[in-house]
Amino acid sequence: MTCPICRYETGDGKYCKKCGARLIIEDSPVFAAMKEQAAASEIYGVARRGGSINREISHVRQGEAALPVYTPPDISFPTAGRQHAEEEEGPNPYWTSLKLYGQLYGDHFLKGLRHPFSAAAVTDNSQFLNAIVSMMLYIVLLPLALYAALHHELQGLPEGAFVDLVLKPIVWIAIFLFLLNVFTFAAVKLSFNPAAKLKEVMARFGTLLPLYLVLYAISLLFLFLNGDISKVIILLAFISTVMTVPLCVMTGYKRRVAGGLDPLYAILLVYVAVMLVIVLLGSSMIEYMSIL
Repeated sequence: MTCPICRYETGDGKYCKKCGARLIIEDSPVFAAMKEQAAASEIYGVARRGGSINREISHVRQGEAALPVYTPPDISFPTAGRQHAEEEEGPNPYWTSLKLYGQLYGDHFLKGLRHPFSAAAVTDNSQFLNAIVSMMLYIVLLPLALYAALHHELQGLPEGAFVDLVLKPIVWIAIFLFLLNVFTFAAVKLSFNPAAKLKEVMARFGTLLPLYLVLYAISLLFLFLNGDISKVIILLAFISTVMTVPLCVMTGYKRRVAGGLDPLYAILLVYVAVMLVIVLLGSSMIEYMSIL
C-alpha cells in the first residue's frame, strides 16, 4: 500500500510506517466516497464544457446567418495586376503641377503677344513668376540667336565660341535686364505713381516681352533664307526692348503725381541710365553689340 502523504510503500496497517499518516484502505467507506466525488466532478466538467461548446457553436451560426455573404468578382489575373499597378502608380503630382503651370504661362504669353500694352496695364504682382520666366527666356534666346546667325554666316565658329558668345553674355544680359527694370521702376515712382512696387513693375515688364521672344525665334527661321535679315531682326528686337518696353510700362500707369518729374524727362533719364550701364559693363558688352 502507498502512503498518500510521503508516497512510501508500506505494508498492511492503518498508519504509514515512515511518516505516521493514516492510510486509506480501498474497501473503506472513505475511499468509496472519494471515488464517487471524483467521478461526479468529472461528469459535471464534461457536461459543462459540452454546454459551453454548444452555446459557442450556436452563437457562431447565428452570426453567420446575420452577416452578408461576400462573393469576390471574377477578375482574371492580368486585369487584376493592371488595376493594382494603376492604383499604386497614380498621377505624378510634380508632372501634374508642371503641366498646369505650363497652361497658365501659355495663357499669359498669348495675352502679352496679342495685346501687349493693354495686358501689361492691368498686370499685377500675381504675374511676377510668369514675368520672370519670360525674362529668363529672353536672356537665353538673345545670345543663342546671335550665335546661330554668326555660325551660319561664317560657316562655322572656332572652338570656345559657344562659351564666349552664349554662356558668358548670359550673365551681363541678366544684369542689364534687371537694371533696366530698376530704372523703369524709379521713373514710374518719380513721375507716375509713387505707390508703385518693383515687383509689379517687373511683372508688367515681363508681360511685354513675348513679342521680342517671337522675333528671336523668327530670326532663327530666317537663317535658312537670308542670314542678313536674321541679324537685322535680332538687332531690332534688342533695341526695341531697350527703347519701347520701359516707355510702355511707364505710360501704362495713370499719372498720380501732380508736381512730380515730367514724363518726358523720366523717359530720358531711363535712356541715359541704360547708356551708362552699357559703358560700365565694359568692353565685352560693347563688342557684343558691335557684332550685331
